[in-house]
Amino acid sequence: MNGIIKKNAHALTQELNWLAEVIDTSIKLYFGQETKYKSIYDIQPPDITLDESFYAEIIKRDQTSVQERIILLLALAPHIKPEMLDIFFSKNHTIEKAYTEFGGIKDSKCNGFIPTGETAAFILAMNNLENRFDLFNLFCEDHYFSKRNILRLVTPKSYEPYLSGALILSLEYLSYLTVGLSKFTAVYSDN
Repeated sequence: MNGIIKKNAHALTQELNWLAEVIDTSIKLYFGQETKYKSIYDIQPPDITLDESFYAEIIKRDQTSVQERIILLLALAPHIKPEMLDIFFSKNHTIEKAYTEFGGIKDSKCNGFIPTGETAAFILAMNNLENRFDLFNLFCEDHYFSKRNILRLVTPKSYEPYLSGALILSLEYLSYLTVGLSKFTAVYSDN
């Protein structure tokens, strides 16, 4: 069991470091700050070819794209490294409120940032409407995220914009990606 957890932790540490660089770059590009990249897609994700973690196996099995990988990591981050999303709590001092374009939810029970489809759209599409529209396909019922019960977009009220829904990782996949057990779901739900 320790070997599985060690492999998962190692793989996810590298992936979250990559995601942190992607987030930092997207914010710098958006605000016109200096960065060594012209696009987040210039940042190479970690090579998982020889990686034997559950995370890597899922990425390889589903032939996950860079966009899908970023969305999966965004859904996972609040569970394993919530502080990496704190940057999205930044305040727009011109209007004295949070940046609408960052999306996200701050739940009253949780002190952390819960990413939404809007957060993914900010990182992956910025101001490009065509790229933003492409994201809708990643959250539809026909996508493997939904078919395999990996993650979903949850909009609590029917009148809220679709992408304002929270990115929710299933307990089953939280379990697989961290401790490598499907039993974690039952243990977690009993508490």
